[in-house]
Amino acid sequence: MDVQKRQSIIERIQEQSSFTVFQPAFFSSSFEPESLEDFDFESAPMNHLPTTKKDDEQDPIHQSSGLTSNSNVTSYASTAPILQQQPYSKHNQTLTTATEEYNLQTLGTKRASMNDATTESETESAAAATTTTTTAAAAAAAEDSQETLNSKHVPSQHQHEQKSRYVLKNQPYRNYQIFPGHTRFLLGGRLVTSRDYRAFIAALFILISPTVLFAIFTCPFLWNQVHPALPIVFAYLFVLAFVSMLKTSWTDPGIIPRNLDPIAQDIMDESASVDSEEAPPKEIWIKNTAYSLKYCDTCMIYRPPRASHCRQCNNCVEFEDHHCAWLNNCVGKRNYRSFFTFITSSALLCVFVICSGVYELLFISRNQEQQPTSFGEVFSKAPVSFVLCIYCFVLLWLVGGLTLYHCSLVLRGVTTHEQIRADIIRAKYPELRANPYSKSSPLKNMIQVLCQPQPKSYLRRRKMADPVIEKLS
Repeated sequence: MDVQKRQSIIERIQEQSSFTVFQPAFFSSSFEPESLEDFDFESAPMNHLPTTKKDDEQDPIHQSSGLTSNSNVTSYASTAPILQQQPYSKHNQTLTTATEEYNLQTLGTKRASMNDATTESETESAAAATTTTTTAAAAAAAEDSQETLNSKHVPSQHQHEQKSRYVLKNQPYRNYQIFPGHTRFLLGGRLVTSRDYRAFIAALFILISPTVLFAIFTCPFLWNQVHPALPIVFAYLFVLAFVSMLKTSWTDPGIIPRNLDPIAQDIMDESASVDSEEAPPKEIWIKNTAYSLKYCDTCMIYRPPRASHCRQCNNCVEFEDHHCAWLNNCVGKRNYRSFFTFITSSALLCVFVICSGVYELLFISRNQEQQPTSFGEVFSKAPVSFVLCIYCFVLLWLVGGLTLYHCSLVLRGVTTHEQIRADIIRAKYPELRANPYSKSSPLKNMIQVLCQPQPKSYLRRRKMADPVIEKLS
């Protein structure tokens, strides 16, 4: 064989495989056949071609996910038999091409089948590794997205506690929304009332229910048998009583703003005695007479003259007369006139119903064919009118007596609180008049109480409040 041809085959194999090829025995000079056709490959000695470190890096064995149960890593010992059986696995095609003329079809087919098996194993390992990696990545992404979603939409306990510790932090509020008294505000602070509304609902029922019965059973008789103006008068009295009742219940009675004299707390700490913790009174002069103003610890103000602190509303009210549970509000300077109108019109309404019912019963008894007429026969003709007469007679004792009492207070120019304290004032200050605010005549007192325009409210209920940064207790 030509030495040059043999050397070219070796160089070609080295260039394509990057192996350090050791010449087999048949390439040595001592074992040189005359031609390649006469060479016996089965009997010729063959030395394995060892691989280099560089080749290991270029052609690593792919890991399989089914070799171990603890991990997806394949040890080198498990792959050693494959390396021993298949030293030419990467370059079988090159060797087969170079030795086609030497009839190596059987060896090439065997090695090709081994390559296919290795390739399938490598493909399965890669697919399993890819699936495992994708599953782990998807799980991690789901956890991250869930944590992000929770952090955005579900505040932590620390954030909730921190948010609930403050009042009006970065949020706009109006004055009525943070008012500290026992006052309920309706329609965005436009209506003012107290919190116990059960008696007020009962008072509405007491007023409306007899009115409806009278309008259904008695007003037709008055319209047809007496005069059409009488039902109109009745409707006017009812509307007057109903509207004045609502106005008294839903009007600011004259609540005095709080914290007008907070410095008195420091004065109380400095000048108060050991036994008393009250702030020292403030003296004012009314008609050449000195009067002391009491300090309210709850509202932190010196109460003006004729003002009192209502325990039910927990507010200081100017010119407070009393707290009316039936109207669910205090009666003071700004709603006393509507209160007086309510009780007066209610008393007149009771009188009107009683008079109309009695007249109807007498009319029925006089126009009966059979005389004399028994009470049972008259009652059977107008039972509702008779029941309304009894009902309004009872109410008249209550409402009528209250109306007469307040008429007396108005003419004398005093309030209910001042009337109750009148005996105490006379006993303590005998040289003073019981009421220094009374005018010279009852008519002037009535004009001052009932004919003066309604003053403006001290509370700016719908005004935006200043931010409050104090912590909640």
